[in-house]
Amino acid sequence: MIKTARFLTSLALAGLLGLASAQGVSIGILSPLTGGSAGTGQAQRAGFELALAEINAAGGVLGEPLRIIIEDTQANPAVGLAAFEKLMTEDDVEFIAGGFSSGVTLALVESFRTFQPIVMWIGGAVSGIGIDGFDGIEELIGEEDWFFHIHPWDYHNVGAATAFAAQTGSETVALLHEDSAFGGPGSAGAQALLEEAGMTVTLREAFTSTLLGGTGDFRAAISKAAATNADMLYWIGYDSDVVPLSGQIRELNFRPQHIFGAPPGWPTEFAAAPEAQCVTGLIGFMPNLTNPEAIAFTRDYRAMHGVDPDNYMAALAYANLWAYADAINAAGSTDQDAVIAELEAGTFRSPIGDWSFEPSVIAKHQGFGEDLWLVFQYQNGVREIVWPIEKATAPLVSCR
Repeated sequence: MIKTARFLTSLALAGLLGLASAQGVSIGILSPLTGGSAGTGQAQRAGFELALAEINAAGGVLGEPLRIIIEDTQANPAVGLAAFEKLMTEDDVEFIAGGFSSGVTLALVESFRTFQPIVMWIGGAVSGIGIDGFDGIEELIGEEDWFFHIHPWDYHNVGAATAFAAQTGSETVALLHEDSAFGGPGSAGAQALLEEAGMTVTLREAFTSTLLGGTGDFRAAISKAAATNADMLYWIGYDSDVVPLSGQIRELNFRPQHIFGAPPGWPTEFAAAPEAQCVTGLIGFMPNLTNPEAIAFTRDYRAMHGVDPDNYMAALAYANLWAYADAINAAGSTDQDAVIAELEAGTFRSPIGDWSFEPSVIAKHQGFGEDLWLVFQYQNGVREIVWPIEKATAPLVSCR
């Protein structure tokens, strides 16, 4: 059944996209549009908006303009839960997209189970694979028919990071991590894989993220890492931690050979800061990728938004909405079983290239895996791809 809901974007955007019809398929989106992770949330929104414009220009969904209802989670579990329940009870949507923060996602698990819409989820990567006594998102809902996970799981992220760390020649690694459901399990998995690869983890130290109420003073943890004289500093936190943590590393004159960060996003303005020089990090999309899909996405994103897509969540959001549109059109209705069957069978478009859902270790429907990841490095104000080597735009440089 095609449902009616309010289209919650600006009047200017509604005019641009030609969404005058009051009828059509509606997709509810949860994203942190304000707060400490607003940069990532706004990147998601921009990716959704570009996909929406293209989908509706191509005829929409089931012959009507597709509509999206975007709710702000603030990357806060309580706010995210209220936003999801609004989409279910007031807006009456059948499809949920977006998502960010493992803490928010874990808070949504029981409500997901209660309402059981199709959930095609970008964020929330925490899994308990390789961690004794811990159940993450993958364990809790990964086997549900209605749950589709796009972003790589933690063990995919750590696998890519470990492969990069190994090729740098680093022998010792100091691990700093934020202390919630994102950083704690992620750092445990990272330590196990780094040690399996032959590296020595000299320290695993927790801090409280600024996103989750921390003061932004990371000096105690950084000092402990510096005292180990590790070849690499590897930290796991949120995008709001990037600027204070990087500044304090320089302030304390900690100069490991490599500084590697694994936040979900990087502030746009950070590239121009002196403390960004030589910092490396994981990213799922870069506008300087040369595959045809990346070139087209970057061109069209720039035309719509006036800037490059510098946060990979924009590319994943774009893929998220197009997958829904293609699957619902292929199903010929919004019947849940029919749409699930098309999502399971389909191959979908993205700026990274064609993709599909396959089983992961536990989850029935996993989108991208370890091969999504690139490592970039800030070099003279520019983010250069430095790994994998075959996609590199510049060689890796040392921080020493």
